Amino acid sequence: MKKKIVLLILIINSLFTYSQKKYTFGIPSTEELVLKTYKLDTTANAVVLFEAANTTFTVGTYNIIVSTTFYKKIKIFNKDGFKYATFSIPLYNDKNDKEYVKDIKAITHNNFNKTFLTKSQIFEKRVNDRWREVKFTMPNLKEGSVIEVIYTINTPFKYNLTGWEFQSDIPKKHSQFTALIPMNYVYNRSLTGYLKLSINDARIIKKCFSVPGYGTSSDCEKLTYAMENIPVFEEEEYMTTKENFLSKIKFELSKTIWFDGTKKKYTSTWKAVDREFKNDKNIGGQFKKASFFKNKIPKEISLLSSDLEKAKAIYVFIQKHYSWNQKYNIFKNVNIKKAYENKVGNIGDINISLINALKFAGIKTELVLLSTRSNGFPTKLHPVISDFNYIIAKVNIGDSYYFLDATNKLLPFGMLQFKCLNHFGRVMDFKNESYWIDIVSTKDSKTKLYVGLTLNEDGTITGKLRKVTFWHDALNRRKVIENLSEDEIISDFEDNYDNLEVLNYNIENKVTINKPLIETYEILIEDFDNSKTYFLNPYFGERFTKNPFSQKDRLYPVDFGYTRTYSANVILNIPENYTIHTFPKSKSVKLPENGGSFMFLVKSTSNSFILNSKIKISKPTFYNFEYKPLKDFFNIIVNTQKIPLEIKKL
Repeated sequence: MKKKIVLLILIINSLFTYSQKKYTFGIPSTEELVLKTYKLDTTANAVVLFEAANTTFTVGTYNIIVSTTFYKKIKIFNKDGFKYATFSIPLYNDKNDKEYVKDIKAITHNNFNKTFLTKSQIFEKRVNDRWREVKFTMPNLKEGSVIEVIYTINTPFKYNLTGWEFQSDIPKKHSQFTALIPMNYVYNRSLTGYLKLSINDARIIKKCFSVPGYGTSSDCEKLTYAMENIPVFEEEEYMTTKENFLSKIKFELSKTIWFDGTKKKYTSTWKAVDREFKNDKNIGGQFKKASFFKNKIPKEISLLSSDLEKAKAIYVFIQKHYSWNQKYNIFKNVNIKKAYENKVGNIGDINISLINALKFAGIKTELVLLSTRSNGFPTKLHPVISDFNYIIAKVNIGDSYYFLDATNKLLPFGMLQFKCLNHFGRVMDFKNESYWIDIVSTKDSKTKLYVGLTLNEDGTITGKLRKVTFWHDALNRRKVIENLSEDEIISDFEDNYDNLEVLNYNIENKVTINKPLIETYEILIEDFDNSKTYFLNPYFGERFTKNPFSQKDRLYPVDFGYTRTYSANVILNIPENYTIHTFPKSKSVKLPENGGSFMFLVKSTSNSFILNSKIKISKPTFYNFEYKPLKDFFNIIVNTQKIPLEIKKL
């Protein structure tokens, strides 16, 4: 017993020791107290000087407890850094047990003066049936404060061992996670992110864990992971959730091996999951209700000549019948009969109904499990069903297949919402073995702008703009104008320009979602200041005003989600008493590996100006080694499109 106590003390002490420096709670160094800025990031409002977590397994009264002690020391440079002095500790509970936090200690250091956190400054509140929150804010905060916090969380839930996030929205000098895990518990572990560990150590500690009533002891694996000089994680345009790229370590319980030799597996195989889902009342059970749609599907659909036409008609029928209740339930609370009667349902209700209806019509249809972009990538190493939060249908007709999602009334047949374009999903039909499939958009999204203008001798400009949008661009535009009247659409357009009046507006295919959306504006631009020089940008909002890629380098991919094309065709007629003095020059640029292109052609004569521009992004994903060419590509586009036409009166 004494040996175990000594070992425990050594582990706790090692929590605050690195590179011969000992971090003792309550005693910051003079250097830390007087620090004015962080030299590796002088713009930082705060910096984590040192943080660590240490996890051990202990024997509780009735079960095994996973105990993790957290320590954090932060330097606050200015008032914008005060927000990092508020701490929120989430605590989980189920019907039988719960997590709890203990031994919360915290100090605010101002020079050599200490202000201690009191119990009355710590608050606990119930968030919902499963979660509670313990929250506190450090006292006596000032610019230049150093704050220290230490506390321990005890949890009986061993399935997801507390992992560790090395990276956050402020820089860190040193971050470390250690764990002493009995060999009775076998965990899968995964390191995500692009930063490298400064310490990656695993070693065996003999006979370190025992439970009363069993005559043997278990060895333990001691893990140490650390990083140094960790930069801020910055979110940029065109990326999936930061959880995919944040540098962190995750654990998942694979199996347990108890002292008496009994074993229990937690990580399953897809074959076992397929079998389990087939018998599950919420998933497989709901697929046995295809006959429910026998008298629900309009009879005229069965008279259609081809499976593709039938599939399109059934899709529209389900899409119009249901309204999504904004709930993502796919594994529970799925009841297609109740949802059909109420005409309202969750993701599972609606898309499982779609699959059933298609199957009843004799069309081969499979279920696809997805994780949305904001939910992160599902792991491919082994089944983790909690990674998925969405269901769609995969319809197989001849040699082609189509992904369908009936939860959005603006989605054409075969289109997935942007949130679902998260690279891959798992296809299941509960008869054959499930398999992975790439989730990609099947069509190029396009915006085409046609502009025909005439500069009149009195200085006014009249003409027409015609904007045609396809696929995702059309969906995005329909979402914007879905509940707007034509007068409201006109008003929104006019608000973007000075002295522009819309004389007439026409819209085609606003609700015909399987066709391109076409908007036509007849406009008048007044000569508001009677000057002799006019500046006109001919793109009318369809241009890049800034480069979406601002970082010097980028570690994670640029993820557009789908391929896209933007084109503009402009003709400006000018009278004899005017001339176009300056205008952007023609150019042509291509991205490597056929990644995209920018074509810009201009032609100016004495009585007209013609501009043809086309930007094409030919692939949805660009990796970090492709970032610089992509950034340079958009710089050229922005710098070209920002140059207006300078028109002078003779």
